[in-house]
Amino acid sequence: MRLLGTVAVSVFFMVSTASATSYYVSTTGNDAASGSIDAPLRTITKAAQVARPGDVVSVRGGTYTDRAYISSKGTAAAPIVFRAMPGETVILDGSNTPSNKGVVELTGTQHVDFSGFEVRNAPYIGIVLWHAGNTRVLDNHVHHTTRNGIYAGGDALGGSYDITVSGNSVHDTVLENQYHNMNGGGWAGAVVVSKTERATITNNRIWNNDGEGIIALRGNHYLVQGNEVFDNFSVNFYLDNARFVTGDRNLIYSTENTRYYRNGLPAAGISIANETKDVMNPSSDNVFTNNIVVGVRWGFHYGNYESGGGLRNTRVLNNTFYGSKAEIVRIEDDAHSNNEIANNIFYQTGSPTPKYTGAGAVTYRNNLWYGGSAGAAAGTGDIIADPLFLHPGGVRAEDYRLTHLSPAIHKALDLGEVRTDFWGSTRTPTYDIGAHEESLSLGSSSPALPALEPPASVTATAQSSNAIQLSWAASAGGTGYRVYRNRSLVATVAGTTWTDSTVSPSTTYSYAVTTIDGSGNESAPSLTASVSTPGDEPSAPGVLTAFADQSGVTLSWQASTDNDGVRGYLIYRDSAVVATVTETSWTDTNVAPSTTYRYAVVAFDAAQNHSVAATTMVTTPAAAKSRGRAVRR
Repeated sequence: MRLLGTVAVSVFFMVSTASATSYYVSTTGNDAASGSIDAPLRTITKAAQVARPGDVVSVRGGTYTDRAYISSKGTAAAPIVFRAMPGETVILDGSNTPSNKGVVELTGTQHVDFSGFEVRNAPYIGIVLWHAGNTRVLDNHVHHTTRNGIYAGGDALGGSYDITVSGNSVHDTVLENQYHNMNGGGWAGAVVVSKTERATITNNRIWNNDGEGIIALRGNHYLVQGNEVFDNFSVNFYLDNARFVTGDRNLIYSTENTRYYRNGLPAAGISIANETKDVMNPSSDNVFTNNIVVGVRWGFHYGNYESGGGLRNTRVLNNTFYGSKAEIVRIEDDAHSNNEIANNIFYQTGSPTPKYTGAGAVTYRNNLWYGGSAGAAAGTGDIIADPLFLHPGGVRAEDYRLTHLSPAIHKALDLGEVRTDFWGSTRTPTYDIGAHEESLSLGSSSPALPALEPPASVTATAQSSNAIQLSWAASAGGTGYRVYRNRSLVATVAGTTWTDSTVSPSTTYSYAVTTIDGSGNESAPSLTASVSTPGDEPSAPGVLTAFADQSGVTLSWQASTDNDGVRGYLIYRDSAVVATVTETSWTDTNVAPSTTYRYAVVAFDAAQNHSVAATTMVTTPAAAKSRGRAVRR
């Protein structure tokens, strides 16, 4: 995850006051204890009840199955901090959480930070902020949730305010739609801010979710900046009834993982609409700058459905769009007004002609088009030419830097709003088109591009949950290779193989390799290879079936597997645990006739890691009629 120089993100904010207290929570603690490091509390909920402004609650390593309810109120000068103990892994597991509650609920909080936790297996939502103010959710790992990973909102517009969601990893959420059978819509998003006044969603990594990636919903004044969003269902970054949103420096892409395709295509990149809601706040006055959007369905999209209303007071400036599978720009028929799409690079690679229909103003100018016709999106000052990206076709932001002879250099309009580029570098007059300001003067003194060729055939294979092996073809003229993981240098090697043993389970990594020589020259990066490590948790039980008769409901399933061995299975009926078994079948005799039940089976291992649930539904038969002879009275 890249860190942007202009966005300051702190993991937690320590305040030194005479009255500040440090509280500790441990799996071996007791809520009747003092909360000291030697006498820790048992639950985060209890710690929240005793914490006062300036206090820090440190949660020791381990797996917690209690729901964390926090309604603490700090102050601007003395916030209350809830954090995972530095250097320790804290897992908040929601397997026992009610199906209508968040694993973590920050309700009515003021000046509270919540940071550093792993939140998983939520039957509903991972982390909920409800009527919260000045509350920050920082550097958490949220995954395997039935609905949202992180949700902020309230009952009415402005119910929450001054919310920060930053530095989090969010994946495998919205599992209610994991089979993509919610054909009428209504699926959730991985990270959603709704009915909120002022929010920042920054520097998060959001991927592999069965709903939208980021949703800016029913609110005003949101900053969505520096996020990496990929392989989500339907839309990666969605605005719905949202005003005064700034979307800046986001990297949005598809790895062509068809598991997350909708109707045979990857999710849209950036999309705006006005669905019919209980609170209507029609989208307008939004600006999108310095985003890099690669390989998605539509690069930029306005959808006229449900309430509609048109694209209004929207500016799309200095973005880079590459290789959309459908129209790279799609603005559907509606009453549009006062919009501008300028200084963007649209590299189409054969996608259909951009679509723009409807009455009203959408002004296109000074865009660079390559690989297809601009069609209805053509405008004054356009350039039709290859932008000469460093490595088009990759999914790293660096792949879309301009090289020194790019025709996009010095061809942008000075529109006032865009003073830096994707990497936070200051743009220098005259400005460049696209998300990258190359910033070097043209001429014979410009340095030449590296002559070395990048390695070919880079492959990445997960050997275990903690090891990934890389291999690639040798490059002529090189003396060694540099390996980059998620765009950060992790190794320099002489050969053509390397094993990364510093990876975590259940995580997706992207690798690229460059060639280096003895003079310090370095090639452009190779094509990116991505791979996901398996989890420490057991695999999900397979082929869960249910048979109901007069004697009860019999469940059966295929055994799960685990690197440490499966110890048993938890059986849920309508979200409540009804049995723990070691076999792969079980009969529920405590059921009523003519009733529909929802069952889930979750495997667990010796370390209390829990699998994703296998689910099924069954309806019991009607009660048997009595065959006895009636007795006359």
